[in-house]
Amino acid sequence: MTPLARLLPLVLAVAACRSASVVAPPPQTKPASVPVANDALDLGFDPTAIDVAASPCQDFYQFACGAWLARTPIPRDRSSWSRSFSVILERNQNLLHTILDAYAAGHVNLGEPDAHRVGDFYASCMDEEAVARAGQEALTAWLARIQAVSSLDDLATLARWMHDSGFNVFFTFGPDQDFRDATRMIGEADQGGLGLPDRDYYLKQDPSSKKLRDAYRAHVARMLVLAGESEATAAVNAEAVMDIETRLAQASMSLVMRRDPRNVYHLLDRVGLDNVAPRFPWARYFVGDLTNVTVINVAVPDFFAGLNRVLVDVSLAKLRAYLLWHAVSDHAMALGPRFVDESFAFSRLLTGAEVLLPRWKRCEEAADGALGEALAQPFVKQAFSADSKQRALTMVRAIEEAFARDLKDISWMDAPTRAAAQDKLHAIYDKIGYPQTWRRYDEVAIDRTSYIDNVLAATAFESARQHAKIGKAVDKKEWSMTPVTVNAYYNPQLNEMVFPAGILQAPFFALAAPAAANYGAIGMVMGHELTHGFDDTGRKFDKDGNLRDWWTAESARAYEAKTACVVRQYSSYHAYDDVPVNGSLTLGENIADLGGAALALDAFRHREGAHAGSVAGYTDEQRFFLGLAQAWCTNRRPELDRSLALVDPHAPPRLRVNGALSDLPDFASAFACKSGLAMAPADRCTVW
Repeated sequence: MTPLARLLPLVLAVAACRSASVVAPPPQTKPASVPVANDALDLGFDPTAIDVAASPCQDFYQFACGAWLARTPIPRDRSSWSRSFSVILERNQNLLHTILDAYAAGHVNLGEPDAHRVGDFYASCMDEEAVARAGQEALTAWLARIQAVSSLDDLATLARWMHDSGFNVFFTFGPDQDFRDATRMIGEADQGGLGLPDRDYYLKQDPSSKKLRDAYRAHVARMLVLAGESEATAAVNAEAVMDIETRLAQASMSLVMRRDPRNVYHLLDRVGLDNVAPRFPWARYFVGDLTNVTVINVAVPDFFAGLNRVLVDVSLAKLRAYLLWHAVSDHAMALGPRFVDESFAFSRLLTGAEVLLPRWKRCEEAADGALGEALAQPFVKQAFSADSKQRALTMVRAIEEAFARDLKDISWMDAPTRAAAQDKLHAIYDKIGYPQTWRRYDEVAIDRTSYIDNVLAATAFESARQHAKIGKAVDKKEWSMTPVTVNAYYNPQLNEMVFPAGILQAPFFALAAPAAANYGAIGMVMGHELTHGFDDTGRKFDKDGNLRDWWTAESARAYEAKTACVVRQYSSYHAYDDVPVNGSLTLGENIADLGGAALALDAFRHREGAHAGSVAGYTDEQRFFLGLAQAWCTNRRPELDRSLALVDPHAPPRLRVNGALSDLPDFASAFACKSGLAMAPADRCTVW
């Protein structure tokens, strides 16, 4: 994934459609001017965040968040700032900062075998002068390798090395579960090779998109100049890069199409891949630990046919320019300040952030990416107790019980489909906090002298670890997020829900918080992830994770009628200004939001029950809904709004709250909303 792609992690995290997550806004930093009151975090909702002038029945998001939105600036180094994700991430990062400083100084504890590696990795990242020196040496070596490419055989050999080293060129290759046999891991070749976050950035013809492409072309040229090319040569090569990436974008499948797993499953063998893209010398790519790979899912055959046309039509000189661009772009942070500054200058057009994050935060993120399960161990010890894990698990089980009750009452689902759905529900595997067994990094050679070498070593280790999975049985104990991550996910191929310790923090979740607030905030997230198992993508996988149609035709038609209502509802909303929400792209997340709110409320009622009286003037159920809404209080920059409207599979925060709760009659009852008001419409969408 390129640095530009990493600027929109919430988009790219679900691009492959295999798993779905609640997906936090981009990581944020708490501005010093906005202190976080501990009592508000302990309470689970903040009465001072409420806009008492707003009507909860007209715009509940404004009512719940309005005062907070008005008083909370976005830090200059961030594209958005949220009351939950951002505050939690800031707290987590501060704790990790303390841990990393101690590790870098050599202060490690027994039982933390990779602590020295983590400390050395972080120390090498923090030394900017050494980073620049080592980066220049590495770049010189890369340039020599690229210039030595004199045939397509050489190109394939170099592409393999670049993939193993973390460069995003031409396509992606790695392991995945076989959609039709969830017990085994197979190889998967998929579309890739773009410098902008998605294909539509290259293809849309509106003035804003054209202006962004012009800026991108100029940015590519400036990066190539930093790599040593003359301005004239860089300008020519930037055009070549733009041409190649546009061709790849034209051959790529859209995000909406990728949401259907049947569209990205085409099981071929090596010969089949040769037939789709014969111009690429696959024998030069499938060497070493990939020599014996035979079964391959070619996710998007049309993409590889398009790649083949690129290799037929485009000269080696232009292909070398494309490789050079990705060499300087994809590891820009490890090449020194000049590359970092230029990369950030362009990223501002996508995110609106005004200044770079402090270096220690960028190095903390890099350490988490490279050695995440080693860094997570001291974090978990300090930030996530056994009591917290047990409480979270109890809540997850309550959510699952709520879904079981829901299945019994659904009138549109017939008995055979209902029984299969119950089987799938009872087979879900819950992961809370951190893995049962920590990953070791003994084979990763880390020292303090070269940050880029450390990055490449960690990347090569991960590539080899991933390649080793192909042809093996699926490891159901593995995690796809590090435990410090402020996020959560459901994976339909494993039929599992995962809630890292990083997100199980206040104000999402706290042992001291009232049940109403916990169920409203993290309970909604738990219900959201569970509902992903039965959204329009998740429902296509059975209890074992196989892509199999376990629905009767009658129940499937009823389900599709209900989801069509959700598409229409969200398509009527606007992401910002006059830009509509893509109701088809956001369908899965919208279904999950609707289900998450309903399941969390039902679980709260059955496990806790409503109590008489009120707190801060609000009843238990009102505080449930306030806790839910305030978890999504978010200020975003217009540049980010524009970027996400194009490719984000989630509706904006305001609509995630208002859209879901307006479909819930219990919300209208809790706030005595009259029928016909915005939060109590006459026609509602329901799925689960």
